[in-house]
Amino acid sequence: MRKKKFPLKSCLFKRLTLDQKGFTLIEALAALFILVLCISLLSFATMQYQAIRKQTFEERQLEWHMFLNQFEYNIEGLVFVSAKPSELQFKLLDEKGQFKEMIYYERHFEVLRRRTGSGGHHPMLMKVKAINFVQNNSFIEITVTFLNKETYHAQLSIEDNLAGVQNE
Repeated sequence: MRKKKFPLKSCLFKRLTLDQKGFTLIEALAALFILVLCISLLSFATMQYQAIRKQTFEERQLEWHMFLNQFEYNIEGLVFVSAKPSELQFKLLDEKGQFKEMIYYERHFEVLRRRTGSGGHHPMLMKVKAINFVQNNSFIEITVTFLNKETYHAQLSIEDNLAGVQNE
């Protein structure tokens, strides 16, 4: 009597040959290592992005404080003339108290600049979206909004700068 061969059984218990395709343990480990490496690089890139974004905001804040210090230093000895929403005007007097030239602080495109009546200008703040100057008695209120939507506000005394106006 002849034995029947079951085709299903013969397929299940066939010996594996070397020419068959599939992942070996080493290949699976290598793929897993590459996946872990990609995920760790992605998390590192995210942390770096957050650090760069934080540094950008801190630079605006640093630039704002440097502007305030420089502004206070520059207006020493100047005589306040007027404050418009987008411009401040001061007079520069010579040693004899005679008018020498006008000094303007104004927004020009995305820059807050200090401009002289003789034509020179000096950038004071960069990446400015909006600025507002308001005179409030013996104070100037400055509100600046940067392109990154940060807004800073300062109130500076111009009492010494008004003394020259009253004496004229």
